[in-house]
Amino acid sequence: MLSYLAQAAPASPRSGVQYVVGTPPQTPVLRPLRQPLYDTELMANGQVNKVGLFVDNKRFALTGAAKNEGDTNMTQSGQLGYPLEFDLIGFLFEVQRGATRTAHNNIYNRTVWKWYFGQNVPWLRNKLTKMPEGIGPFGSVSVGAAAGEASIIANGVGQVTNFYNFTTPDRKARRISSTESFRNDLEFGQAVVLGSGVTLRVTTFMLGIL
Repeated sequence: MLSYLAQAAPASPRSGVQYVVGTPPQTPVLRPLRQPLYDTELMANGQVNKVGLFVDNKRFALTGAAKNEGDTNMTQSGQLGYPLEFDLIGFLFEVQRGATRTAHNNIYNRTVWKWYFGQNVPWLRNKLTKMPEGIGPFGSVSVGAAAGEASIIANGVGQVTNFYNFTTPDRKARRISSTESFRNDLEFGQAVVLGSGVTLRVTTFMLGIL
C-alpha cells in the first residue's frame, strides 16, 4: 500500500534463517544380478592345513600373490558390503583344469567341504565328492603312454542344473545380508597327494541372485 502511495516500503530486516532449495539426491536403484559369487584358493601337494575360501579377496593365503578377476569377483573379504544382499540357492566346486586323475581323485576323496555364515557354526558339512562342478567337461581322455594321468575330468555331468541345492525345505533361497560374514572351509582327513611341487587352484561358486 505504501508503494501505491509513492512512498518507499521499508527494507525487510536481514535476520532469521535463510534456506537454500536444492534437488535431493536420487535414491540408488539396486537391480538384481543373476550371477554367482566365486572365490579361488591354492591347494599344495601334501596339504594338511584347511583351505579357506571367501576369506581374503585380495591375496592367496598360500603364497601371498594377488588375486585377479579370474580368481574372485568378491569386492570385500567374507562379506557382501552395504547395501548388497545375496539370495543363495546352491553351490558348485571346481578343481583347476589340467589336474591329473591322481590329483583330482586325492582332492575329492580326502576333503570335507564346510560352509559357514552368520556365525562360527557350519551350516553345511559334506564330503567333497557330493559337490558337483556343473557345466564342464565330463569323463577322461587317454593320451598315449600318459593314459593313467588323463586330465580332462569333472565331478558331475556337464549340465546347468547340476549343483548342490541349498534352498530351504520350501524351495526358497537363503538370504545373506550385507553385514553377515561367510566362508567355505576345505578340511583334510590326510595329506593331499598332487605330485611333487604341484599347486592347484580350487574354486567355490555361490549360485543365486545378487
